[in-house]
Amino acid sequence: MSGQLDGRVIWITGAGRGLGRAYAEGLAREGAAVAVSDIAGVDEAVAAIRAAGGKAAGFICDVTDEAAVMRCAADIKAQLGPIDGLVNNAGIYPFAPVEQTDAAFLERIFRINVFGGFHCIRAVVPDMKARRRGKIINITSATFHTPPPMLTAYVATKGAVIGLTRSLARELGEFDIQVNVLAPGLTETPGVAEASIGGDMWTGILAAQCLKRREQPEDLVGTVVFLCSPASDFITAQTINCDGGMGVH
Repeated sequence: MSGQLDGRVIWITGAGRGLGRAYAEGLAREGAAVAVSDIAGVDEAVAAIRAAGGKAAGFICDVTDEAAVMRCAADIKAQLGPIDGLVNNAGIYPFAPVEQTDAAFLERIFRINVFGGFHCIRAVVPDMKARRRGKIINITSATFHTPPPMLTAYVATKGAVIGLTRSLARELGEFDIQVNVLAPGLTETPGVAEASIGGDMWTGILAAQCLKRREQPEDLVGTVVFLCSPASDFITAQTINCDGGMGVH
């Protein structure tokens, strides 16, 4: 690896497993000190990164709790140093038809997928402004561009994330802070397996993609590293689709 992130401190939420863990491991391989946060179960990811020679620390944090997020950011700074990058990965994707999507259901999804990321952004921005540098990577989804049925509430949150990203990029640009959004396609992770994504859905996804294989976590890591690195210093307000070409018609 190139060590292009040597000396950088990057916070990845929802990093105890799945895509978040893959991002954390990839960033650590490039020299970043990674803050692995999740609502539970961060020890295994931290141990794996350290065993591979990387630098990591684990933090239990519920991103829907604004006070807890502020404490987590302060703890990261105390243990690893000022935060240079934030990867807002924590999120959920429950399936439900619209008639079952009541206000409580909708609020829960927005609290995690939108409010959670917003809390984390508010926690890191003051230091980034003071230091006049920073990278914020929000995670949306290819479903925003090619929405399937039964995910209306989820897709709505991902549209909100894109709007948040574009507005923040405008607000923070004068401080040389880049804000971008990554849009993965359906990716083969433990969470997807637990959601009982069936063969019929995968068949439809593969038919829509230009690349005829299932997306893996490692397919996204290079883009996250790039967006956290100096190589992307003049890229902001962009949605980077990493979905195997699913949006091409």
